[in-house]
Amino acid sequence: MIVVTGGTGFVGQEICRALRAEGLPVRALARTPPSKLPEGVEFFAADITQPDSLRRAFHQAQAVIHTVGIIHESQNQTFARVHQEGTAHVVAAARAAAVPRMVYLSALGTRPHAVSQYHQTKWGAEEIVRNSGLASTIFRPSLIYGKGDASTTRLASLLQPPLSWLSAGLLPIPGGKEVTLCPVSVLSVADSIVRSLGQAQAVGQTFDLCGATTTLRDLALEIACVLGLRPSWVENSPDVILATLPWIWSTRSKPILFPIPLQLCRLFAAVTERLLPRPPLTTDQIVMLEEGQAGDSSPASLLLGFNTPPLAQGLASYLAPRAGGAADRKM
Repeated sequence: MIVVTGGTGFVGQEICRALRAEGLPVRALARTPPSKLPEGVEFFAADITQPDSLRRAFHQAQAVIHTVGIIHESQNQTFARVHQEGTAHVVAAARAAAVPRMVYLSALGTRPHAVSQYHQTKWGAEEIVRNSGLASTIFRPSLIYGKGDASTTRLASLLQPPLSWLSAGLLPIPGGKEVTLCPVSVLSVADSIVRSLGQAQAVGQTFDLCGATTTLRDLALEIACVLGLRPSWVENSPDVILATLPWIWSTRSKPILFPIPLQLCRLFAAVTERLLPRPPLTTDQIVMLEEGQAGDSSPASLLLGFNTPPLAQGLASYLAPRAGGAADRKM
């Protein structure tokens, strides 16, 4: 039995699916049951922040794949509570159940003395796993994309009706070409994690999982093109864009994308964090955008056969319109 914490989430479900494809028994652990799980996956209700709920979760497990994480804090779901305390509870339960193998899903950019709280607490969680005494492997993926994600899917929805009607076809991009990313397909992440379970050499290792370097501007433009749109990019300061907005709107093909300086985004985030329970941007996320992403996935490629498709190909696999037209897309 392989237990996947957060097994009902975006990445967790793909890992469950990849494990089942190998014929392995899988138990998905989460707080609430999902509407649907991959065929053959057993569901177990538990909360990693509540250690009592984990007592039976790892019974007869041969491995635990720990994927639970949050990208922003809300009420009692803080980075420290979920990433560090939660991981400590998972490790304790795995040791009590004599689980021989553990995999932890961290994040690219995690390191000692990180600036963002997200990366600080991910590092704390990594240290808990490293010092657990379990045969463990840590993965640090970059921005993970795929069907149902919270990044590319959200951008795609903003670029299309009805949201594009509400924005008049205008979409600000935080940082634009100043923000570097190296997106990785969720399929590639899941495949590497599953392969690591059968590799003794992966024990005690930390692997970066990342694709080719791009920018947030180019990612947004690529998504628009995959959707069959003809986007325009306007490289001006916000005040110039505002002054020339009627001319830009009438002369450029839609959607029209333009950069917003990260310092302005930081101010926006600071205000919305005080006013909204779930702000669209947080100051911690701005810190990570300012840092950008960089990693070396060659060790994972050599040992685990890690490979992620070119960005356009990966995006097209779930965002490209179907050939059948509108009627087909409703199916």
